Amino acid sequence: MKLAAAAAAALLLVGLLPAAPAVAVASPGLLDSFDGARDASPTYGLNDSLGTRQSGAGKGVTFTRVHGNWTSPASTPPSYYSQVGNNSYPGRLSFWIGNSAVRLDAPAAADATDAFTVSATVDPNANSAGPDTDWSSLMLSGTSTSTGYVTASDIAIGLTVRRTGEVMLYRNGVAQWPTSLTTTRQSTGFGVAVTVTGASTAAPAVSVTVNGATKTAALVAPLPRAYVYLGAYLTSGSSTPPYGEVSAVDNLQISKITQYADSFDGAADTDPGYGLNDNLAGRQTPQTNAGYTRVSGNWSSTAPPPSNYSQVNNNAYPGKLSFWVAPSAVKTNVPAIPDGDDAIDLAATVDPDPGLFGTPGDWVSLMLSSSSTSTGYVTDAANRLGMTIARNGVVTFYKDGAVFGPTLTATRSAAGYAVTVRITAASTANPTVTVTVNGAQTSFALGASVGKSYVYLGAYLSNGSATAPYKEVSTVDDLTVGKVSPFPFLKYYGTYGTRNDDAAGNHVPDMAGIANLHWINVSPTDPAQPVTYRTDVFASCPPHSCIVYVGSEFFDPGSHAMYPDRSRWNSYVAMLQPYKDKIFGYYLQDEPYIYGITGAQMDVHANAVKASITAGSIPAGPILMTDTLYDINTWAHVPAAVDWLGMDAYSMDAATIEAAATRLDEMTLDPTDRTYMFPPNVPDTWNGFTTEQQVIGKQYEYLATANRHPKLTALLNFGLWVNTGAGGSHVQTQENVPNLFAIQERVGNAVMNLR
Repeated sequence: MKLAAAAAAALLLVGLLPAAPAVAVASPGLLDSFDGARDASPTYGLNDSLGTRQSGAGKGVTFTRVHGNWTSPASTPPSYYSQVGNNSYPGRLSFWIGNSAVRLDAPAAADATDAFTVSATVDPNANSAGPDTDWSSLMLSGTSTSTGYVTASDIAIGLTVRRTGEVMLYRNGVAQWPTSLTTTRQSTGFGVAVTVTGASTAAPAVSVTVNGATKTAALVAPLPRAYVYLGAYLTSGSSTPPYGEVSAVDNLQISKITQYADSFDGAADTDPGYGLNDNLAGRQTPQTNAGYTRVSGNWSSTAPPPSNYSQVNNNAYPGKLSFWVAPSAVKTNVPAIPDGDDAIDLAATVDPDPGLFGTPGDWVSLMLSSSSTSTGYVTDAANRLGMTIARNGVVTFYKDGAVFGPTLTATRSAAGYAVTVRITAASTANPTVTVTVNGAQTSFALGASVGKSYVYLGAYLSNGSATAPYKEVSTVDDLTVGKVSPFPFLKYYGTYGTRNDDAAGNHVPDMAGIANLHWINVSPTDPAQPVTYRTDVFASCPPHSCIVYVGSEFFDPGSHAMYPDRSRWNSYVAMLQPYKDKIFGYYLQDEPYIYGITGAQMDVHANAVKASITAGSIPAGPILMTDTLYDINTWAHVPAAVDWLGMDAYSMDAATIEAAATRLDEMTLDPTDRTYMFPPNVPDTWNGFTTEQQVIGKQYEYLATANRHPKLTALLNFGLWVNTGAGGSHVQTQENVPNLFAIQERVGNAVMNLR
């Protein structure tokens, strides 16, 4: 529906309140200043530098571009329609052409008072290049799949702010104020704040404040979580110079963020999976789509149960996770982690035995476990915190598998029991646990830290049945976790060849905001004189982020003959002195054994680097060595001084990637040793891929492997900017793989900020 038509449908003036200054959200769950992003093709800064531009307990939330228009079919606009950190609008999100919008990929969430606030500074038609009636929009929706236009029916609250100061509010596509709220533009635009109170009630209240003027409205349905959409309507935008109308947004603040939520809606409950991991993209937050694993959930067995014991979206229990037949459990495949305030938040609605087939003491359980291989039963010793919520309302707590702390009794509602758990000072020796169940609350000291913890959900059924007529069933709905780590073992993510040689150039600036590990070579790659070192590259390295290639200081880069003494290495060590704070580690001769280099020579190589570290001549950091697939399959020699062992092969199938990761585990004997691998990030002749989509699929295979191997600490993507010399190959940049590069931005954010 076009905006003019919607405005004509105005319904109810709820009230104009006395003017009050707009105030920023205190201690926001998320603040995005939009500062410091690199606005470059193909992603134009949207998710660049999230770790430095965002702050608050929930920082590290990505954005996604959405349609932002009333037209159909909906489509994603080109990336340059919305940019962050453009030189003309530094430190702001800016909209450039037509109508478009972006969505924050994790929802705002109601706090303990059942309220939340979203605020931002918007500047419609910031450069006065279009009509003053054009607008910026701020929208809240219960769904992540909205088109992001204010008159969309799934936009629970939509605000438009014109440069003239006219503000309109829309509810589910219909204008709510017969006369608009009117305010005066300030030099930075309009400070907008939207507060929703009674968010989980049938009719939440809405208060809108814009540059001090406030007006209210009411919703007609609960909105306990809301996705934030930001958009703009531009009449006179342009994709070519001289650029036309631009609108801008700054300082997006949200009082509380939930990074993981599962509604359990829309799954296909069919054999063999019974919906457990179906439709994850539709039912979970875009920030984190993560599946579940069935586990025993029984005190007497470690074997996982049959698949039909746990189902999602069964016809009898739509939009819920349900447990059938006998005791069982499921594990979330990504762990909860303390947020920026050192707190862990967990919530769900549980309904033990709603059909009254079992006993009053039958229960649903929620557990936080230090182990990804727990049985999922509350008495498992790995459970840092466990609780059972019985049909009769009795809540029992467990610590390390033993009954612990107070008991709590709650009264069941029609939906069962709404459970919230908040652990504060989680990483300290004595966290405080606060649990609320249908309004009944208790708090207690736990006496042991709670760090990264896997969430287990289970049920004890005393009278289930595997065949019709079915009997006892228990359910879970609306699971939320404040912050999770999608890649719990992967600590580093970056690129090989970020600076390889003069021809390829230095691409550390391209990657600094989205990766925390950069392979660089500043040594000459041509053995011919003069020997020139490009130490100026270190200036672009963030602190302790650059892996320095040192192979050319020990072996001739042409013949690969080992230099007779360490004079070249010693000179190089002297050159590194001004850049010690930039260095992460040291990368030995690449693939040494295919060049005829011996194991004994590699011992000398690694030991010399180690000696320089020990002497304090260069900063401490891991010593890295990369083998070929053939090398690891034949157990090639690994010097004792090597800390990280890697392997590169670029056309492996998923099974071979998994086998290679396992072999690397086996070849690294010291408990502190780590491994790394090289996902390809371009399609080319040397890897056999012909499409970007094939390479994206391979990226996900490496990431899945990383989640199964605790030693696999880093992925160094390979292909961008590198001239491999392979027949038919050509040098490629991120513009050649825009979709993959956008995915790598998101993975880099998760690795850097969600740990």
